[in-house]
Amino acid sequence: MLKMINYTFLLIWIMLCVQSNALEIDLVYPAVGDTIFVADFDSNAIFGRVLPPYAQLTINGHKTDVQPNGSFLSFLPMEPGLFTYTCQAVLGVDTLVLKRTVLYAAPSPYISPDSTEIDSSSTRPSGDLVLQPGDIVDLEFRGTPHCSAWCRIDGVEQTIPLLAVGRRNRTYWGTAVFGQGNSLSPVLDSTLYRGSYVLQAGDCCDRAEIRFYLAGSRGDTVSYVAPGTISTLHSGVRRMATTAVDLTVLRTGPRKSYYYFLPQGVKLWLSGKIGRSWRVQLAKNHSAWIEDYKVHLLPEGSTRPRPFIRLVRTENYEDKMTVRVYTGERLPFRIEQTTSPQALTVYFYGLTADTDWIRHDWRGSIIGEIRWQQVSDDVYALTVNLNQKNQWGYNADYDEKGNFVLDINKAPRVGKRRRSALRNMTILIDPGHDPDTGAVGPTRFEEREANLLLAAVLADKLRKKGARIIMTREEQEGLALGDRMRFAMHSGADILLSLHHNAVPAGVNPLKNHGSSTYYYHPQSYELAKRIQQELLSALKLNDFGLYWDNLAMCRPTQMPAVLIEPAFMMHPAEEQLVRSPEYREKCASAIIRALQSFALEFGNK
Repeated sequence: MLKMINYTFLLIWIMLCVQSNALEIDLVYPAVGDTIFVADFDSNAIFGRVLPPYAQLTINGHKTDVQPNGSFLSFLPMEPGLFTYTCQAVLGVDTLVLKRTVLYAAPSPYISPDSTEIDSSSTRPSGDLVLQPGDIVDLEFRGTPHCSAWCRIDGVEQTIPLLAVGRRNRTYWGTAVFGQGNSLSPVLDSTLYRGSYVLQAGDCCDRAEIRFYLAGSRGDTVSYVAPGTISTLHSGVRRMATTAVDLTVLRTGPRKSYYYFLPQGVKLWLSGKIGRSWRVQLAKNHSAWIEDYKVHLLPEGSTRPRPFIRLVRTENYEDKMTVRVYTGERLPFRIEQTTSPQALTVYFYGLTADTDWIRHDWRGSIIGEIRWQQVSDDVYALTVNLNQKNQWGYNADYDEKGNFVLDINKAPRVGKRRRSALRNMTILIDPGHDPDTGAVGPTRFEEREANLLLAAVLADKLRKKGARIIMTREEQEGLALGDRMRFAMHSGADILLSLHHNAVPAGVNPLKNHGSSTYYYHPQSYELAKRIQQELLSALKLNDFGLYWDNLAMCRPTQMPAVLIEPAFMMHPAEEQLVRSPEYREKCASAIIRALQSFALEFGNK
């Protein structure tokens, strides 16, 4: 009986050993069914986890290193189209093969030089245009090389020639920003045909058709009608609208860079439309663009405001100073913040100076001289010079009477020593992501969880320093990104810290590009971002992934210094393993606090 029991235990032990050595491959990225758009790169990342970790792993024949926890990361050649990764794990006599097929979609389909063909997906304009005489219509398409191309627009008598684009450099933004910053070699892009046409006063277009033609060397000609149409504005009556949301963004071009940030209810003069974007005529030589869902159209015949500024005055309060500009109308504006010298310049559009009075509340110490200038016939600039070593935030809005109000924050009162520097400061901590997961690591550790764990340690340490803490979330459930940004704007916080963990875009080698990085948007936040980056590098000993100016939502609030922090990488196996550890969170939180103390001691109001 005893011998039989011993055999039973031996059998169980053998079964456990076999089970513990059962091969498993969990491929996290690329995911099942992924479509990845190729942008001038020929390799991409692949990562996940293999168990047991001492198995030998190859991917498409390339030997891949496996970390002690089983995670792996590789950067391997790929080809456009349907592409299969073959992952093979070997342990002794056991082998496991996992295949993952994804689509690497080229930005444009291949066009054979033996045909005469227009790529229908490449024709521009792709949306309906509503323009006025004098506007330029840009026209282009891709087609068979070494052909003749032209365009006809209904309602326009002239035939518009299109020429093949010559030699040019192509740069993928991912490698330019996060890699070594090198452009790719020049390529001959002779299949792109481009031209332009200036709308004339006599052109009469009402959803006019745009037809492209391509003539081949064998005498054959093909044509294609662009999906966009053209309508011309000949009426002297322009449409007026108002901004529809609390923070409305105007762009430099349709779907281009953010440039103007306006409150709700600002009046805009619309002078044209491309697709879903209205053109806003700010002044004679100034225009911007806004998506149509961000405006309320006013009744036709609504007049454009033409106010005058007669009076500016300042008002002193305990925690801020206010500059009140008696505009009487909610006009579009842009604020330019400079740090050398410290100043805020407000550009008002559609406004003429009649300024006789600027009243100073001399008890306030942070505002120096105020000057105005009529930059052009309808652009008025008001420059507020500041007596601050570093600006601490501002808020721009209109009051109920339509007058412009600029609140300029005073620096918070801080202790005179490092240990008391953060006492009574209000710090907003934003654990990034959720409801979305953010980046996911090779062991499927989610960024939103890593951010929340770090935020909890940082908040606890800051409370022990005497700081008041506000969190955008304290559980897994959180606000959407736009709601978090609006919450930050109205939080009354002295500093905003948005916590994240990083990943690089497709085509960038994460084996070479990883580490710690910090991001800011407004000049008032640069010094804090730089100090945080310095402290992170000193504490974590990771690669310097860079200090960035970036148009990120949680860096955009103007009301306080705001930075976004990426201490380490989720997709890098060694750094993901580091992020999981309590020791990492302690070091990271302490580094951020040292930077906050240094910043407060130098720029706070002691």
